[in-house]
Amino acid sequence: MKHFICLLTLSLLLVSCSNKRESELYGFQSKQIIDLTDKSICFDYIDRIKRIDVLNLTVDDSWVHLRYPRMVISDRGYYFLSDRTDFLVGYDKSGHLKFSKSIKGRGRGEIISVGNMFMRSDTLMIYDRSAGRVLCFDENGNFLSFYNREEVRAEKYYVTDDCCFGLSIFGDSEYDGHYCVKYDKDGSFLDNYLFLPEHYVGYNSTIGYTDMSYIYHDTLRFILPHDYTVFSMTKNGIESSFRFKADHEIPNDYFDGMTGLERMNPEVFAKMVKEGFTDSFSELTETDRYLAADFSSENKNYMMLYDKRNNTYGLLLRPDALFEESMASELTTQDIWRYILFSFARLCVYDNSIYGCASYGLYYILSKTIPLHDEKIKAFYGQLESFVKTQKIEEGDMFFFKMDLL
Repeated sequence: MKHFICLLTLSLLLVSCSNKRESELYGFQSKQIIDLTDKSICFDYIDRIKRIDVLNLTVDDSWVHLRYPRMVISDRGYYFLSDRTDFLVGYDKSGHLKFSKSIKGRGRGEIISVGNMFMRSDTLMIYDRSAGRVLCFDENGNFLSFYNREEVRAEKYYVTDDCCFGLSIFGDSEYDGHYCVKYDKDGSFLDNYLFLPEHYVGYNSTIGYTDMSYIYHDTLRFILPHDYTVFSMTKNGIESSFRFKADHEIPNDYFDGMTGLERMNPEVFAKMVKEGFTDSFSELTETDRYLAADFSSENKNYMMLYDKRNNTYGLLLRPDALFEESMASELTTQDIWRYILFSFARLCVYDNSIYGCASYGLYYILSKTIPLHDEKIKAFYGQLESFVKTQKIEEGDMFFFKMDLL
């Protein structure tokens, strides 16, 4: 009997531990709920936009490498990295080109496969996920050194003043099921966090043009695909800082019994879309006052701006159709704002402003709807028109913008 009780106790303990590990993703108490179901706390998204300015960058042969690139900013310049051509391009704050060079390769100062890019002080850092190393460049594009001595295994890797963080469903997590790994400055393993359900193992997804992870001051923020929690990781561990609350959320057990590879099946995603879940959070960015993201719900696409100071939010619905000149007489100023903002791919945040890019098509839309421009659109279009004419921008080219929020 005593032997039976011991076995029963051990079994219950194992089940308890297993359940705890399986439910860790959903077991966090969030500090702040972003309640998208409460329309009483909505504000007008457009009212929070102070202005939009065109970055007056000199257009030259390097422009071919700037189609929806990665972007980081310092006090002295703008830096871009093309995911298509692996060209690293830098401009000073006056818009003059400082350097443009390919960093693809296996030599010193070259990258095999880019994981992510970020700035620390005056150093440009690029993580090579194939080599497991962070490469450091100065603001003139010169390679300085490797940051970490030990090679790491992660999809994304971030450096703060206190320690370093790796995020990966394929890295260290393929052994123990954890998504977050903490390292010291040499790249030596310290700890891991966030045990994931089995269906996440082997599954990864990049949505939109911005990484779904970023450093906010010295905190790593991130959100997982098909989840509603914005996690924060510091040297002390991990917590849930924000959670989106929506009308039609994916049930926690929706993927039960499904592997990561099965989850990537297009039929699974098609079924999710058909069911109209609130899902596909993307282009997550954050200023000191706002958290911004896109998402879909009931087969409609929304842009959200969340005010952290007073727990309110604004929503903007994506236009139903692509712009055609014949539509102009039926549109409103609100519609033009929607075309502007949904053309605007967010790339990064710096000094409380959101930076991004848009294609030449936005200029075409604004040039055909001038009577509908309010004062803010009029000022923005004036800059854009001047840029197009002086820099000889053509169809297929990109524009880069800074959007200041109130």
